[in-house]
Amino acid sequence: MAQIRWQAKSAKAFKLPSSWQQLPKGEQYCETLGDYFAKFSPLITGKQLVRLGGLSAELECKMSLPYHFVLSPEINSHLTALSNRNSYSLIQGDLVELPFESQSVDVCISANTLNFMQDPHQLLREIQRILTDDGYLFLSIFNPFSGLLFKQKINQPQNPALPFRHFLPCRIIDWLHLLNFEIIQQQTLANLFAIVAKKQTYPLSLQPQKQRFDPSNIFQGEPVGAFREVEKHEI
Repeated sequence: MAQIRWQAKSAKAFKLPSSWQQLPKGEQYCETLGDYFAKFSPLITGKQLVRLGGLSAELECKMSLPYHFVLSPEINSHLTALSNRNSYSLIQGDLVELPFESQSVDVCISANTLNFMQDPHQLLREIQRILTDDGYLFLSIFNPFSGLLFKQKINQPQNPALPFRHFLPCRIIDWLHLLNFEIIQQQTLANLFAIVAKKQTYPLSLQPQKQRFDPSNIFQGEPVGAFREVEKHEI
């Protein structure tokens, strides 16, 4: 059996934004992602939905599951008000050790959480653990081939700068395949890249065939050399 090499853990910690309002064009990103993910709401069944971080909490995805949880490393007045307004249960906890039982969550939303994670692989492993068989993951990252390519920090002028990490979409998709997720759809949304994935009940084989990833639709005029530039920013 081939050895899986996890090498994306950073030596430094990152701070997760609590609101899209902290980011340039954040409100636009929030609306765009919410509209995109909402298209898949007819597929959703079950009881429990978990939103990871404040960015995920603000998305209007119109998924009518009875129990919604927001998990965040830090709780502030904005998240408290948001949770009260939407009748979400707010939980303070570590994103690399999710406080949910295995196979207890039907849907997980991770909006740009990976960009601010010290150990993104551990988060994905935890998401895979808590999702039920055939559970859905709604995930987004910053599109590294957009105008954000050469940025290492992001913020609105009045807010402190937030360091973040670039990840190639094809790399995220490879990680998800290794964790036995089926990619339902992937889509470039300007400065964002969105993925809808479904946890497979059983592995199809020891070496499942991967969905072919076509990077041509995310270059948007950027040079192919951008691949190398992105890798330089990763730790």
